[in-house]
Amino acid sequence: MRRALSFVLGLLMLLSILTLGTGTVSAVTVESVDFTTLISGSEFSSSVTGGTWYDSTNFELISSLDATINIYHDDIVNAGVLEATLGGSTTYVRFLFKEQLPLPENATVKITYSTTTVGQAYAIGFLVVTDTGAYQVNYYTYVGSATVENAILLPAPYDYPAYSVADGLTVGSGITAEFNPIQVLRDNGVQIDYSDVRYIQVYFGLRGYSTTMKFWLYNLTIEAPGATVTFNLKDALTGQSLTDVTVKEGDTVLSTIDDGQSLELTKGTHTLTFEKTGYWSTSITIDVQSDMSLSVEMYPDSAAFQFLNFPSDIQVYENSIYELTFTLSPISTQATYNTYLSLSGLSDVLEVRKDGQLVSPESGKYYLGDISGDTQITIKFKAGSVGTHSLTITLTSNDAIMSQTYTTSKQVVYEVQPLPFFIQMPSEWTVGTNEVRISESSGQSLVITAVLKDSQGNEVWSDSHAFSPYEAYTFQVNVPAEGSYTLEFQFLSTVAVFDVQVNPAITLLTDTITAKEGDIGTVQVRIKNPSSTMTKYYTIVLEGPIIEGNVSKSVSVAPLSEKTVDLAFQVPNDLTYDAYDLTLKVLEGDSVQFQDTVHLVIDSGGFSLPAIGGESSSWLWIIGGLLVLGVGIWALRRR
Repeated sequence: MRRALSFVLGLLMLLSILTLGTGTVSAVTVESVDFTTLISGSEFSSSVTGGTWYDSTNFELISSLDATINIYHDDIVNAGVLEATLGGSTTYVRFLFKEQLPLPENATVKITYSTTTVGQAYAIGFLVVTDTGAYQVNYYTYVGSATVENAILLPAPYDYPAYSVADGLTVGSGITAEFNPIQVLRDNGVQIDYSDVRYIQVYFGLRGYSTTMKFWLYNLTIEAPGATVTFNLKDALTGQSLTDVTVKEGDTVLSTIDDGQSLELTKGTHTLTFEKTGYWSTSITIDVQSDMSLSVEMYPDSAAFQFLNFPSDIQVYENSIYELTFTLSPISTQATYNTYLSLSGLSDVLEVRKDGQLVSPESGKYYLGDISGDTQITIKFKAGSVGTHSLTITLTSNDAIMSQTYTTSKQVVYEVQPLPFFIQMPSEWTVGTNEVRISESSGQSLVITAVLKDSQGNEVWSDSHAFSPYEAYTFQVNVPAEGSYTLEFQFLSTVAVFDVQVNPAITLLTDTITAKEGDIGTVQVRIKNPSSTMTKYYTIVLEGPIIEGNVSKSVSVAPLSEKTVDLAFQVPNDLTYDAYDLTLKVLEGDSVQFQDTVHLVIDSGGFSLPAIGGESSSWLWIIGGLLVLGVGIWALRRR
């Protein structure tokens, strides 16, 4: 059927405003019929036999008695005309428009028309077809001297239960009338919802005799309450704006729009499909009740996965642990075999999980296998310094026969914010008590729990404090031994993590000495004082089977300084063995702070110099001085 319909199901950019109280409600045109172009030339012109249905391009028509019917375009007024020339007896003529029209929730029908004012009655009616049956709703009015009060209804096969509105139609020139057939049915006790309606058809009726009666038809619109929907159209992987995106509802193209543009949709549920060349199509179901924005992400057709439930605004505190959780959804399961995940832009990835199961890295990649359905991925990482950062998630997959590779890459931007408190840590960590001072800086009450963990993740110390705004508090962190640790600060469901390295305060610099019998051996020890407030006093003791009693030296080390100490001993003569182990101890008071073994190797032959070890150079200066003195004496004797 040739028709000139601006069929924009669900939206048309024509918008009328209905004033309700102090606000406004937009009415969206969901269907528009332009009779001025739909009816062209002479569509139907014939004498008809009463009681017989006839068919034209756009109408089915029937007359109760013989009549002459014409359907044509009036070029003078630019309208489609329904015309009936009636005989001498009262005759009913009906024109049923063939088009099946939608009727959304709370929709009304507007028709612009003109009529002659001769004859007896004029009517505009609606055939309402539901899932369970059909009804007629008839709006009619009388003209002239007509006194017979009965509506102009459709006969068989459309003789469904009818409900009429007397004096419900205006006749004359240039009329725009509004109709609500569902409300008429409800007013007459019919239990019906808009969701029950499959479609409606409109018909036009004439009644009279010995005259020619006409309808001039201009247009028909179906309007429903609506709202403005603004679309944010982005490339799902790059975040770039998209243009020339086609929006469809069902098989109907609603419009082609760019990022940021809007459409008018009727209130209610809509399933919209978005299409663009080079991208996978995507469908979204929305419930429109008021003006709203809708974000739509579209994936290039070279990608195999969608990223669902992905956080849109990632903010994390510095040095804290963040778990990025999202859903991988295959766009096509024919492209998601042998899937690997790789990450770039992250220096501290702690773990990757697939549906809760830990995935071990393989040469920097994480093997996810074949993915046939929605899969939850969790990436746990430690955030770095304050500022804007980004990471890239890349998925590579194949088809079933490994003939094609698909790459899905998504860049993730996240913001690292300063901690809501200041931290003052020791410049150097030591075994024992270390002071960590926390100052609340955000002006809020805050509970902070500090936890020290060893390299195996075992808790070795913890404490907590409830901070008032801007309060400062010092944690006394007890480190049990030298080694690597992490210090956690737990607050507001967040964990900030700092690495702690406890280096030895006392280091043996000379662990092996080679000397001859009778030589002087020297052991070197480096001692650090981690205290910032007091000088520490130590006694260094060297013991062993070749040392009678022991050799000791007492030293003092200023706060936050270090000292290298030489401890000399005499190697006896007439030794039995060629190697001995000596024990070196460093005591603070009566407490042994350090103990280690020094290996003494006895050199049995050749010229011997005093045995030295480590970093001391005093013996070198002595030897150098002796050589200079010898050369001087030799020179004097030559004179």
